[in-house]
Amino acid sequence: MKKILLAAVVVLVVASCGTKKTAVTGPAGPVTETVETNTEQQRINYLRKVYDNAVYTKNIVSSIDFTINTGSKNISVGGSIHMRKDDVMRIQLTALGLMEVGRLEFTKDYVMIVDRIHKEYIKADYNKVDFMKRNGLNFYTLQALFWNMLFVPGEANMTDRLLEKFTVDLATKGTMVPLSLKNGNMDYVWQTESKTGLIRQTDVTYSDKANGTTKLTCKYDNFKSLGTKQYPHLLTLNGQSVISKQPRNVTITIKMDGAKMSSDWETRTTLSSKYKEVSADEVLEKIMNM
Repeated sequence: MKKILLAAVVVLVVASCGTKKTAVTGPAGPVTETVETNTEQQRINYLRKVYDNAVYTKNIVSSIDFTINTGSKNISVGGSIHMRKDDVMRIQLTALGLMEVGRLEFTKDYVMIVDRIHKEYIKADYNKVDFMKRNGLNFYTLQALFWNMLFVPGEANMTDRLLEKFTVDLATKGTMVPLSLKNGNMDYVWQTESKTGLIRQTDVTYSDKANGTTKLTCKYDNFKSLGTKQYPHLLTLNGQSVISKQPRNVTITIKMDGAKMSSDWETRTTLSSKYKEVSADEVLEKIMNM
């Protein structure tokens, strides 16, 4: 189970490369249902439709089936996910549906990884981890991925001026319209359905001459109603990176069972004195030796 938690960290850290909060304000405006030409106004209208697909609810709670594949191992456990918009995201892993064995908790200020079996935990400020700080990593990257949202790195509000930063070719033939955005060493691509504007896949790539290339692909499926919007109940995250010159490829699948909008839950984890704090370096070493 400790290896499950460590491998999960690989994907979730890769997922968090270099974005900040994006909150859409104001009405979405008119949208274009069919796409034949490629005028600037049509591109803006289509991008509005994409980001307006984000769910309105403040809370998402669901039981989950959590599967992790490291290439040599494929392990599945049960659990739950609790997310509160702009505040916290928590994944709890449960063995045999009876006992919690670990959790991953992401808040606006820190990330916490808890190993219930060995009574160990990591708690790190995003800004105090060099890789995270260098790439602008924070809570809002994961939020955008897990909430199936369009985002712009470093911006708090989406505006038409920011939408102009996206590259989108509405004349593309087929059922999917790709949106792309480049920000420093980061490249983002969203695959969206041309008719609905739903995001079906997000690709985040970090390229660095010294450290190589790190890539995360997040696929969305099994969309169901959540409030007035459609929300994916199946997320597949594939992280590809190089750690100590060794290529790593980890895939996490999160299958939700009837996501709800419940707000009756604690937003922060409190640990007893029985738990020992360990360093991120120790965890990295364990990841490298998996």
